[in-house]
Amino acid sequence: MSDDASSTSALKKEAAVLKDTSLAVLSRELGALDKHSGLMLGMYLNVPNTTIVNIANAASDDGYSDVSDRTRIDTTQKILLTWKDSWKDMRPKIKEREKVKELARAVTEMGKSEMASVITEKHGENAELTADAFTGLTS
Repeated sequence: MSDDASSTSALKKEAAVLKDTSLAVLSRELGALDKHSGLMLGMYLNVPNTTIVNIANAASDDGYSDVSDRTRIDTTQKILLTWKDSWKDMRPKIKEREKVKELARAVTEMGKSEMASVITEKHGENAELTADAFTGLTS
């Protein structure tokens, strides 16, 4: 990659809802729902199954079925960050709004359409995700 191309991509502004802090908030919301929600999200985001299994296996020496809420949240966050990093390597020219659409679609497919609406709404406002934005949601 030329210096011009790398400096242009470095200047590209990341969507606020895709910043690591926003993804951490989303991880807390989804990871606390049930023990498999973070793993399901990874599948809906097309993270390779082997990668998801490796992340889940690395989360606990005793297997993933009896992990704590904190471990589920951390695993969900790792899956989201892995998905986000895959965009840099495999699809670097895709616009941020397409990434946000993919994330919202995946959350909707999980049956969490209200959470997906929050993601889309916050993206429209160029605002990061916050825990209070998800308070009181039913789906």
